[in-house]
Amino acid sequence: MHVKKERLSVLEQSFPGEPLDLSEEEAQRRGLPDGCITDGNNWALLIECKVALWPTLDQLHRHMRTARRRGIEDVHLLLLTVHPAPPRLPDNMVAKQWWEVYAWLSKHSPRSAWAKRCLEYMQVAEAKEAAAEYLQEGRLTVFSGIPFGKHEPYTYGQAKRLLKLLREELCKDSRLSIRIAADLSAPGRSAITGQNDSGVWDYIPIRQAHRAQKHTEYPHLTLVISRDRVGAFVTVPNGMTSTQRAQVFGADMDGFESVIQGATIQMVQSLRKVRGFVPEIIVLQRHWPSRRAPSVVDCLLRLDVRTALPTTSRYRGPVKSQPQWLKAAYEALTHRQSNLEFQIGCSFPYEKCPTVSDPALVQAIADVWLACASIIKRSMGHRVRPRRRKG
Repeated sequence: MHVKKERLSVLEQSFPGEPLDLSEEEAQRRGLPDGCITDGNNWALLIECKVALWPTLDQLHRHMRTARRRGIEDVHLLLLTVHPAPPRLPDNMVAKQWWEVYAWLSKHSPRSAWAKRCLEYMQVAEAKEAAAEYLQEGRLTVFSGIPFGKHEPYTYGQAKRLLKLLREELCKDSRLSIRIAADLSAPGRSAITGQNDSGVWDYIPIRQAHRAQKHTEYPHLTLVISRDRVGAFVTVPNGMTSTQRAQVFGADMDGFESVIQGATIQMVQSLRKVRGFVPEIIVLQRHWPSRRAPSVVDCLLRLDVRTALPTTSRYRGPVKSQPQWLKAAYEALTHRQSNLEFQIGCSFPYEKCPTVSDPALVQAIADVWLACASIIKRSMGHRVRPRRRKG
């Protein structure tokens, strides 16, 4: 049936002729949908929206029957839901998940102000509902990049929402499971805290770590969204045994240098199409005043790991060789007298790396972790053939 758009009217929890000020409870009792687009005569599109609750086929059929009792014969229904739709929907019903709507709006937002406003509303709504623990599972949005930067400042709620979406996308990459034994089905942190901190973080464990009581006893893949950058690191935590740490760092400085140079070259090669990334090593010393208190940083050694490459290396780019920084890291790690954490990976600064604001960031982060495969395998006791150093 052809419907002229000039005749359409949009109603909220109502049908033509119904009162417009019904309570939500009364609307449900009468079998009214969340929305109705109608020509006021014989055609209507009903809209039912679900976020926390699962949709039921019985409720959808009840809406259709209610519309027909009011004389609307050509009736259709659109279900918008966080959860999967009920099976075997009839032909006059269509189901879409909210993240599909979000993806569709994303394609139109550069040319449509209303699509952009709707996107922003969905982002804020998801952040608020997650904070209130209303949205326990599923999602309203889909990962489309990190928007933080000069024109959109970092906020804790948005960072927390984006961290969840980014981790979900990374857990779809089977390469991480096959090549570095990442446990993609394991949960991350039980709660993403850090409202008063400079960033939020989560992790993906390695499968062999299931025997550990804490994730700090094994290496893990760490994901960080901070005020000025996104970070992807392989973390060698303080809680690992001395034997495991020795396997990672090698028997002496030459061995450590060889391991780090190999991983660095792999990262640079893997990210050759990405601009503005920074391959990094972080050595962190901290303590906790009490069990519930936030940690206090005693020392943070953060270095561009390209400084560890030889002066003749073509992978250094504009970074000058300064191997003494790597030596300082090695000395601290092998003579530690405090709680020391070691990380190797990459940072993606908002202002220098265009990939941050693109869905391609997902693959870039996965490529960083895969480039550090030798370090993960060493920590698990796997023998790794030494790589021949490249220029």
